[in-house]
Amino acid sequence: MQRMIYWFKILPALLMPTTIVAALLVASLLFKRRALALLALLLLGLSSNAFVANHMMAFAERGRLHQAPDQLPPVDAIVVLSGMIRDVATAQGGTVPEWGDAADRFEAGITLMQLGKAPVIAFTGGRLPWSATDETEGSVLRSRAIARGVNPSQIYLTTDVENTAQEAAAIKQWLASRHENTQPRVLLVTSAFHMTRAQSLFARAGLSVVPYAVDFQNGAGALSPSDWFPNANALGKFETAWREILGQAFYAIRYF
Repeated sequence: MQRMIYWFKILPALLMPTTIVAALLVASLLFKRRALALLALLLLGLSSNAFVANHMMAFAERGRLHQAPDQLPPVDAIVVLSGMIRDVATAQGGTVPEWGDAADRFEAGITLMQLGKAPVIAFTGGRLPWSATDETEGSVLRSRAIARGVNPSQIYLTTDVENTAQEAAAIKQWLASRHENTQPRVLLVTSAFHMTRAQSLFARAGLSVVPYAVDFQNGAGALSPSDWFPNANALGKFETAWREILGQAFYAIRYF
């Protein structure tokens, strides 16, 4: 069961445009079918187009917009999901944690604590089997929150978790021990494209969820002329959105 995380990562990868394009090109060579190569080029062109990628991401984000943090209601706990730290190699042969693209999750959690929206903030102990270090992401975030002035007694760190479903279960177990016979209310902080799936899993775990989406992937400006040409950034955005949509569909079918 612990190694199911490999399947959760491998199966979506098989359905990514880059994987399908490569398979179509190989098939076109093996079977000498030009149509397969043309189909591969069409798929690559569409998935690497910023206009298409933006619409795919907008669908994954479900039209969410940024909310003013001071307008959010008070809750029992602020929950910041993992997914913003990566380990990088050092010149001394070790590793050091560095911010990734979703650092807004941490900043949002700190802001909500400073506004007094909850008496405690929870970081999840995200750690994958192939991580370069035994230290969980939550442990790193806890240290950085303390450095930002958060009282250590107001910080909770879950046990090791590998996916969002495990994060929801760990938070539910912790809050159930603090709030007997009630449905704890949490401010859930995660990336906008990930919020639909996360909110559903936390609600299914028995928590009342107030979503606070951050790390929006689509900017408010119009596309530049160069965005209409195929580019790697658009392809990355398309695959991020497509992977999340597959995750949403998986859990929708699983719990139907």
